[in-house]
Amino acid sequence: MKNREVIDPKKVKHGEITALKISNLSGWIDPQTHLNLDFPKHLMREVYIAENLDIGGKVILEDERFMTALVNPLAYKHFGFVDEAERAEQLKEAILNKVK
Repeated sequence: MKNREVIDPKKVKHGEITALKISNLSGWIDPQTHLNLDFPKHLMREVYIAENLDIGGKVILEDERFMTALVNPLAYKHFGFVDEAERAEQLKEAILNKVK
């Protein structure tokens, strides 16, 4: 397996994969949580690679496994403390507003 690097870590989305295709996508990751050295338990370290970052995009396989790319450690920064309870409330509110 070859080591690959994520080109732009801010242009990554959470998603779901079904039958080797992207079946669901959220918005862009939040650097304050996913690239924050002050919130290490939530760091994004590697991502799966798909042909297109769209619903239906085919996930690329390598040796019968999902192909991955690593996040360059230089992409991580100190963004400060993250209040997990507050972030959970913000996410809940955003979801409720989207449903309305």
